[in-house]
Amino acid sequence: MFWSLEKAAAFLEEQKREQANIGWTFLAGDRLLHCDVLRGLEILATVPNASFEVAAWLLKLCQASRELRGGKYEAPKCRQIELEPRAFLGCDNKARSAGIALKDLVNGIVLQWLEREAEARVEERIAREAHVERVNVGLRWKDWRERKAGRQKEALHRKFREIEEAYRKREHRSKIGEEKRGNGI
Repeated sequence: MFWSLEKAAAFLEEQKREQANIGWTFLAGDRLLHCDVLRGLEILATVPNASFEVAAWLLKLCQASRELRGGKYEAPKCRQIELEPRAFLGCDNKARSAGIALKDLVNGIVLQWLEREAEARVEERIAREAHVERVNVGLRWKDWRERKAGRQKEALHRKFREIEEAYRKREHRSKIGEEKRGNGI
């Protein structure tokens, strides 16, 4: 299939990169996981601008110290927090003006913050992958430039050899011409 080791290695590297980026090959072997992912995607399809990865990070950020079977978890019984007086008054005023309960406002603020944290994790991953891809492209570009420079150098050497050969032939002809003139022919 491949005529050179370089082409085979490049093809293999490309396949590894695609598999790492796509990552769906593991779903084919696990029917329950496959169905679970499809159901999750179906639920997220109803949410505008939703991301499966962000949802997974959000769940991970909200993970309890002890998770139980069936999606249950243990949480502390006392979940009250104390706010500074000005922060409390600001939240209370905002909740009243929005017509919602203070606890709903605080829950919304915390969940928005957690969602931004999850989105930041996704952005970090994207930045890492983009950096790796830029490095790989840079290496491929460098390799291509080096091969091109090698080809150009070889073409230049070949051209010089042709010029030298033509020069030698011309000298050889001129020597033959001198010998013929010297013999009186």
